[in-house]
Amino acid sequence: MNFSQLHHEGNSNAPVRCKLVAYDVNQQAESLVRWEQQYNQHSQGAFTGYLDELKLGGMHLFEEFTSQTLLQQCCVNEDSVWLGFSLQPQRPRINGNEIGEGQLMVRPSGVEFELLTPQQFHIFGLVLNKQAIAEQLQGLDKDLWLKESDKLLVTRPNNFVAYELAKTISLMLNERSPIIEGLTEEEKNQRIERIQPIVASRIADLLVQTETGMKEINVNRPEKRRVIDRIRAHVERTGRYPLTVSELCEIAFVSRRTLQYSFEHELGVSPIQYLRDCRLNEIRRILIESNELIVISDLAMEYGFYHISTFNEHYKVLFGETPTQTMQRAGNYHFGVLSTPIK
Repeated sequence: MNFSQLHHEGNSNAPVRCKLVAYDVNQQAESLVRWEQQYNQHSQGAFTGYLDELKLGGMHLFEEFTSQTLLQQCCVNEDSVWLGFSLQPQRPRINGNEIGEGQLMVRPSGVEFELLTPQQFHIFGLVLNKQAIAEQLQGLDKDLWLKESDKLLVTRPNNFVAYELAKTISLMLNERSPIIEGLTEEEKNQRIERIQPIVASRIADLLVQTETGMKEINVNRPEKRRVIDRIRAHVERTGRYPLTVSELCEIAFVSRRTLQYSFEHELGVSPIQYLRDCRLNEIRRILIESNELIVISDLAMEYGFYHISTFNEHYKVLFGETPTQTMQRAGNYHFGVLSTPIK
């Protein structure tokens, strides 16, 4: 049973509140419910993060902090829509597109997307059951929500909406919020029946104010983005990471200069560093998740690191600890809950 299953058991309608402090990107990635996602760390140093979340009927509200640059591969489950945004000056990228101030990122369930987040980053998020929000809308607003939300990548900039959504999420996550006081099960169910539609109505009111931007925004896929897509498709198809620049150029059908520019512009790292980081992240996941005895040198060789001392050096620089320390601490990565779910 993985971490998210451990602290999100049960499908009752009662509010579920949980706060997690994480010291590993994999633990952070596993902790969000109603998601399938994988995090790769691409900046150097030990990772810290937290996730504060509340499940409220057909809505899941959360705030997340991550200390390192992450490339996230995400997919929302069920019949839901994800909205994500940040009030920070550092800007994230979704599918290679930089998100401006006051813009909301939007993705429907069942559609994979990529999120690049900078260091020391806070993000607010909502995973909304489409019907739960539709019930708060009427006429054209309801039709637009049900039909157009699946086509959005980002909304038009609206600082007021972003600020008010952040305020709503923060109020609901506040430790002194009346929704998370000690109540009997019957009282919790009564409280949820009263609070859930009020919060849903407020969120719906704010989303309607972005309707002028609720049209499919054309996103260019320039050549530099297609270069990265070709390499990723190759990795997914073959199950192996290319190890040389020449091999990368052959896969992407570009020159060395174009390859370098594409990765630096889109991801902020060189192609070789990006692929090395990906291989190190894969190794770290195996070290943490495997229940079998692992010979680190054999695992490093399998992923193309032929000098164990160089591998250890790269690993420690990226993650702030040695592979052996990761194995020793692996069991502890699954116990970071500060507040348990309300049951």
